[in-house]
Amino acid sequence: MPRSLPAHGAVFALLLSALPAGAQTALPGFDLEHLEINPGRGTVVMRNGELRVPGGLSVGLVGQYQQLPLVLLNGERRLEAVRNRTSAILAGSYGVLPWLEVGAQVPVVLWQRGDDPGPLGVTPLASQGLGTPEVQARMGLLSRRDEHPLDLSLDLGVGLPVGSTAVLGRDRGLRVRALTAMGTQVGFLRPTLEAGVLLRSRNPLSAPGATGQALEVRLGAGVTTAGQGLRGELAVKAAFAGDMTQPAVEILGGGHFPLSDGLELHALAGPGLGRSPGTPVARVLLGVSFRQEPPPRMETLPEPVPQLRLEEFQTRPERTPDSRVEPVPTRELLPPEPAPTSPP
Repeated sequence: MPRSLPAHGAVFALLLSALPAGAQTALPGFDLEHLEINPGRGTVVMRNGELRVPGGLSVGLVGQYQQLPLVLLNGERRLEAVRNRTSAILAGSYGVLPWLEVGAQVPVVLWQRGDDPGPLGVTPLASQGLGTPEVQARMGLLSRRDEHPLDLSLDLGVGLPVGSTAVLGRDRGLRVRALTAMGTQVGFLRPTLEAGVLLRSRNPLSAPGATGQALEVRLGAGVTTAGQGLRGELAVKAAFAGDMTQPAVEILGGGHFPLSDGLELHALAGPGLGRSPGTPVARVLLGVSFRQEPPPRMETLPEPVPQLRLEEFQTRPERTPDSRVEPVPTRELLPPEPAPTSPP
């Protein structure tokens, strides 16, 4: 039996039914992107609770492709508002203190295409535009460097309201994120967990004229292989909110390949599950990152080491009256002489 509805997409009958006939109405602005790039330690899309050492720097450029991240349906009407979407994210982080790391990322929609929404009275979306830049601070709570059993960090991020609404790259209100990440190493595997919340504007597609803030819960779990060469990665990301018809879930798998000292190439791909806006049928990530960290500092000793001069080893110590050398007779050092034998 053929399916009249896509397995992935969004059902927003209220929006299309509320559009006045013969009028051109723009889609209400919101940030379509769900996935966040990790600018610090960890994987491309997962944090592992570890911070960069003071003075450590990371810069990366990630390109991504999404298929069908936004589909609007109303009975027989179907509008693939965003069929194909290609974007790039420039991200970086810097270690300030042993317990503090700062970072930022800037997404840009390079190209997106969808159905012509004119017959439905909807203004076409822009094909290019700026997304929502984000600045963040990562604070370390536990660290395996300090002989703790795991790495634990708290991330605080703020989205800057400078994105383009015509490209669905900006929320109408405040966007703040708080997230806890933890990770450790078990054999050759490095499991990681994430849990946090995102405070954002309510999605206007859930109900026309919706206002106020919505609290979105975000969860993630992943695992990577350890080593210096090719490393594998598998991550599962999920988001839940009251203005979402169902959870948004994505499964991404891929690998990391080192090109040279500090330079790494990574690629991820996987499906999206759910019909919430921003959950594509498929997503592909391809990027390159550069990391540079200062060498570890030498441990300082609690007491100063006495400095000895070369003359002290070359000068023969004076003898004290008690240090006498007793002469040993030479006869005592020789083997005993054989006793004379009488003639027969």
